[in-house]
Amino acid sequence: MRAPNWLGDAVLATRAVDALVAREGGAPVAVLGRPWVTDLWGARWPGVAFHPAPEAGGGWWRAVSALRALRAREIVLLPPSLSARLHAAAALVPRRIGLTGEAGNFLLTRRAPRAARGSRHLEDEYLDLARLAGAPPVPRRPLAPAPAALASLAARLQAAGVAAGAPVLAVAPGATYGPAKRWPPERFAEAARQWALAHDGAWVVLVGAAADAAACAATRAALPREVPTLEWSGRTNLTALLALVARAHACLSNDSGFAHVAAASDRATVVVFGSTDPRWTAPRGTRVEVVARPPACSPCFRRTCRVAERYACLDAVSVADVASALERVGRGASAA
Repeated sequence: MRAPNWLGDAVLATRAVDALVAREGGAPVAVLGRPWVTDLWGARWPGVAFHPAPEAGGGWWRAVSALRALRAREIVLLPPSLSARLHAAAALVPRRIGLTGEAGNFLLTRRAPRAARGSRHLEDEYLDLARLAGAPPVPRRPLAPAPAALASLAARLQAAGVAAGAPVLAVAPGATYGPAKRWPPERFAEAARQWALAHDGAWVVLVGAAADAAACAATRAALPREVPTLEWSGRTNLTALLALVARAHACLSNDSGFAHVAAASDRATVVVFGSTDPRWTAPRGTRVEVVARPPACSPCFRRTCRVAERYACLDAVSVADVASALERVGRGASAA
């Protein structure tokens, strides 16, 4: 299998990969993916071999011999990119399964039809690929952190002064895709403040990649001193993030990889959507609520806004909207 290149997409592909691994019944399975894919899926399928995916762009041709050496009889291409299809075809993998609608459809030997964005959820599109490969759907199984990661997180929180069992709100105010997916930091701060004041002894933990440091810093600056806060941008790998999500009482973020990890871990999760379409990529789990107020120009799927009403999709989402959603998911009142 070729894993998706984005964390959120990989989380949404987990059920399909579960089905494909189950179909093999212990026969050798290999997954090609980014370095973090092993952290996401390695403990889930101990018998699966993980290999690095080719570098972006033209790097696929340098990795042809490595894929050919695996002697795969079949490859399921979860990302619909041309380079992934060229890589599989050049490696002479006999059966190449993928989604239609992108360049290089002729390089696939079997294709799952794909309609316009938003007409079918991405998780269901991935399950279509699994069915096409002869793997019926399996029940959803939550993501789970490694026990060692939970112990490491507990020690880290204790060293920071967080009492065992203290309520924790994990907040991810960044989004790699671009500003059209980033709700304002000051609104994250106010929603977090209201949540923290409603929970005795609560802490707020700000997380994200190193690139999210500015968003995390701005959110922390907007939080009052009476709200105990940790700022961990760039200081949590995926293994640690899975542990933090499992420890958190609730999670709040933009439409990002973090939101998908939280939702798939069955945590109370609230996600703010901007330029993208929740009908296509909303995080899936049992305790998730999406907050979106799409204007007429939405969804545009752009990284930055190009209309006169700058970021109207994000501006329309109020603190009250998000605070109410956090309250609902906290008491289990949201729809799955």
